[in-house]
Amino acid sequence: MTILVQDLNQWKGAPVLDVSDAKLGTLAAVYVDAATDEWLFGAVETGVVGFKKVVLVPLEGAAVGRHDIRVAFGKDTVKASPAFGTDDELGPDDEPRVYAAYAMEYTPAATPSGRRLARR
Repeated sequence: MTILVQDLNQWKGAPVLDVSDAKLGTLAAVYVDAATDEWLFGAVETGVVGFKKVVLVPLEGAAVGRHDIRVAFGKDTVKASPAFGTDDELGPDDEPRVYAAYAMEYTPAATPSGRRLARR
């Protein structure tokens, strides 16, 4: 992973750009691997006031710029991924759908809940 940041909280609210520099939205939260605490997905808030939603975008291959984060996926791929309300909790059935949207292999975590993702 190319993100080398000590405290990702400093990037919340930062613009998130796609692979061709198109703005996707702003970083709202980070989802980590529940077993290893490794950063896996950025929760990107998109839309306009009154119609905001959150999409999860893989952080693998992402790069932090001076004022933004650039992910390794195009806007069309991100727009086609599952979207959630800004206050929604990610359910256990949602995890495999998010991984599938980016052609990533999904296996439940070896944790008591079986959940792979935890919000930070």
